[in-house]
Amino acid sequence: MTIQQCRYVLEIARRGSFHAAANALFVAQTGISAGVKQLEQELNIRLFERSNKGVTLTREGEAFVRYAESLVGQADFMLENCKASAQVERVSVSTQHFDFVAEVFGRFLNEWEGSAIHASLRENKTYDVIRETERALCDVGIIAIKASEQDLMSRFLEKRHLTFFPLIRSSPHVFLRKTHPLAGKKSLSAAGLKDFPYLHYEQGANSPSLFAEELYGITCPEKNVGITDRATLMNLLVSTDGYTVGTGIMPSELNGGKILAIPFESQDAYVIGYLLRGEHPAVGELTRCFLARLTAFCEKWKRGESHSADA
Repeated sequence: MTIQQCRYVLEIARRGSFHAAANALFVAQTGISAGVKQLEQELNIRLFERSNKGVTLTREGEAFVRYAESLVGQADFMLENCKASAQVERVSVSTQHFDFVAEVFGRFLNEWEGSAIHASLRENKTYDVIRETERALCDVGIIAIKASEQDLMSRFLEKRHLTFFPLIRSSPHVFLRKTHPLAGKKSLSAAGLKDFPYLHYEQGANSPSLFAEELYGITCPEKNVGITDRATLMNLLVSTDGYTVGTGIMPSELNGGKILAIPFESQDAYVIGYLLRGEHPAVGELTRCFLARLTAFCEKWKRGESHSADA
């Protein structure tokens, strides 16, 4: 059974004639007759009673029409929405919990000069960012890869036909509140942090160090606090002696200057970049504009032009 066959039946029932229905639908009468016959054979029912006065619906035909009207109506609604959506620029971003991505995304929306736009920004666990990008549930994914695990992650991404485009390499920093007991330190080590609560993003079932967002997560601190969202992490950072370890990129505008970024003593580093599907991915105009602004932000950060006074 096809949508077109349902349209044939509805038009015949509406006009009481195969000939009139064919004219209204701009198709040959033989085509409509063949379509209805095939449908009747498939369903093993008679849809119409034929007479010299025209055609009328059988009892089975009346029941079929009720379902067909709903089916065709939903199909028409879907087609209209798809046509309308095709005229709207879209961008969907899936990212790890990065403050700077939220800032760039917000500025991008404010600066967008187009009219209609559908945009979404989702903060996810690392594996979910990769999965959404792989399955085309988003246009671009943004992750940080630990330099020590870059080869392993690269192989993982290649198997999923994803290409990683690096933007910036960043040394790890400890994030803590401005009034934290360690706030005056020039740098911090694992030993110096052992007495304070370690805040980290939970990765759920996918918890290997490969997916951990925090460089320090694999050392298993004594006071370990799992968090699922960035708002909760920020609230705990400003209200407790807890800390986390991240990329060091945290624009002060988003935390009111309440959070410090202090270098963490480590030989490792983060490589931050974005994921696209395929080796030579094609992206829409809106996605290209967002990635251009994201790249520009990272270039400014590398030159020191976007650093907050506290970082």
